[in-house]
Amino acid sequence: MADMPFTSGGRPDWRLGFDIGGTFTDIVLVDAASGQAHLGKSLTTPDDPSRGVADGVAPLFARLGIAGADVATAIHATTLITNALIERKGAKTALLATAGFRDTLEMATELRYDNYAIALPMPEPLVPRSLRFDVPERLDRDGNVLTPLDEDAVRAIAATLKAEGVETVAIVFLHSFRNAAHEERAAAIVREACPGILVSLSSHVSPEIREYERSVTTAANAFVQPLTPRYIDRALEGLATSGYANPLYVMASSGGIASAEVAKDLPIRLLESGPTAGVMAAIYYGRAMGIGELVTFDMGGTTAKIGLISDYKAQKSNVFEVGRVSRFQKGSGLPVRIPMVELIEIGAGGGSIAKANKVGLLEVGPESAGAAPGPACYGRGGTRPTVTDANVVLGYLNPDYFLGGEMTLDAAAAQAAVASLAATLGEAPATCARGIASIVNQNMLAASKIHIAERGADPRRLYLFAFGGAGPAHAYELARSLHMKGVIVPPGAGATSAMGLVTTPVSFDFARSFMVRLDKADPDELTAVYAQMAAEGAEMMAQAGVAPHDVVVERSMDLRHAGQGYQVAVSMPEGAIDRAMLADMGPRFYTAHEERFGHAHRMIPAELVTCRVTVSGRAAAIPVPDIAVTDTPAPPVKAIRKVYFPEAGGEVDTPVFERSRLCHGHRIEGAAVIEERECTIVAGPSAVTTIDRFGSVVMNLAPGGRA
Repeated sequence: MADMPFTSGGRPDWRLGFDIGGTFTDIVLVDAASGQAHLGKSLTTPDDPSRGVADGVAPLFARLGIAGADVATAIHATTLITNALIERKGAKTALLATAGFRDTLEMATELRYDNYAIALPMPEPLVPRSLRFDVPERLDRDGNVLTPLDEDAVRAIAATLKAEGVETVAIVFLHSFRNAAHEERAAAIVREACPGILVSLSSHVSPEIREYERSVTTAANAFVQPLTPRYIDRALEGLATSGYANPLYVMASSGGIASAEVAKDLPIRLLESGPTAGVMAAIYYGRAMGIGELVTFDMGGTTAKIGLISDYKAQKSNVFEVGRVSRFQKGSGLPVRIPMVELIEIGAGGGSIAKANKVGLLEVGPESAGAAPGPACYGRGGTRPTVTDANVVLGYLNPDYFLGGEMTLDAAAAQAAVASLAATLGEAPATCARGIASIVNQNMLAASKIHIAERGADPRRLYLFAFGGAGPAHAYELARSLHMKGVIVPPGAGATSAMGLVTTPVSFDFARSFMVRLDKADPDELTAVYAQMAAEGAEMMAQAGVAPHDVVVERSMDLRHAGQGYQVAVSMPEGAIDRAMLADMGPRFYTAHEERFGHAHRMIPAELVTCRVTVSGRAAAIPVPDIAVTDTPAPPVKAIRKVYFPEAGGEVDTPVFERSRLCHGHRIEGAAVIEERECTIVAGPSAVTTIDRFGSVVMNLAPGGRA
């Protein structure tokens, strides 16, 4: 990962990825031919994220002696959509719904996320009631017309939208996923009457059953749609100042790269794009290492995110909650139904603030100091103690080598912030710092146990793949407590998410709800449904420049026991959809259900709920370059400092190593701190740490040393 000029005979094929996080913007520039990667990092500028990108890209280009014109592709991960929905900083949005259903957004599912809270706050709808309109029309469950669309009523509503200054409108009609004709005609009328208004159709945004989730998803897409073109165009303008003139791509929540045009049309697909990129990077490194089963652990400045990889594929979900009124409490947010890599989010990051709660006990997070003012040790005006401040006090971080020495941490400010809280709690500062580290680790441990167990995985057989600015410092304690095999920290771990951007292929997920029992399904009807989605995907791939012979199509079905409330995704074999294939899907479903839940009712027929297709290009064959090999097992020690380890019951004199000086073949037994520009890696007394051929730091945990 060292920054050095490209010296091979050929012209490098540069790929640029940048991930804008809550605290830092991570940047990676990779030569696709050699796999050589060069990293940049800058503080995120929330008022104008493109400025933070420019602050990181310009010095990186200068170090390498290149210009934007030398970069073939730029890929971006953004928090814009998530932030706009959480902060409610979207456009003025209206909703057109089937007559009698305009209040679906407010009625929701009527489920309570906390049964014992009397005054339970619920998320406010994205569209106020004054801008929600009933439209006379009705289809039955098969898409047949029961009540024709009242076009005059739509025209009258359009006039109201224009008078109210509405910028964007969501159209959600019942059963439109089976027949989009009414939605499409209503959209045409609105566009004709109000040429400047953007329109989102549920049959396009989220053509799936469950009326509330489909309404929320379409409204959310409409809410952020006017923001996205401005944001992407501004990002392109920022890159253009360095000479970049090629298209800009973005990471989609489902784990594929999408074109800017797709992002502008379906911005809701960009939710959680940064964390998703980190999981895709883990798959990239896992393939190189021959490890297909991993738990990913991405801890940054604001949150920690944990995901599961099985057979080199990310676990996926089709619903994500955004804007929770009770943070991290399931059911308290807006359910957005889109395909996405499944991650759990925990309010635990380097910037998580420690405080005394109402009863005088120590509490950490979910509130974060973010990039401004940041932890007390940043010297930017922050005075409240954070996890990063505790890490400085406990010896995990070197104040003089943060960001490779580009930023000096104020150790005295960290000590003072922790000491202030310790005085409130009646504890010694060292005890308080230990408590902060312990609580944040326990918060992540509790969430990780549940997430891994619910997916039927055994942590004892898995490695924890750690990255993010704070992840490698906390990974050892988390893996030890989970009784895992060990920890893998990839090269440039502080910017792993950005690496996932440049190694992931163009991809898009399609879904169409089509409810029918498998034993009663018409193969020709299903063939037509899948063919339509595959054709849309092929067109999208062509627009992104993917050659037809490189297009890969994967099909699956969401299946359930007939009459059951929820379903399980089951992959389909290749070949024609005929009665033999449909007969085979039943046993596949029962097996998948048993693997997930431990049982299946084979006497109950399997029922199809939703048809799914993933269309993608082939991943770029970017190698992971080998590092230098050494015959000397013991690496050079940079320094010795006292570091606190819970299993040792106190501080330990710990050797410190410079990661750039570690070679394949080096071996470290016991406690160690490994420093690099983007992050600090902490290995505890029970670890045996080796460096593999790609430069990954691999900590193997002795069974007796696991908590």
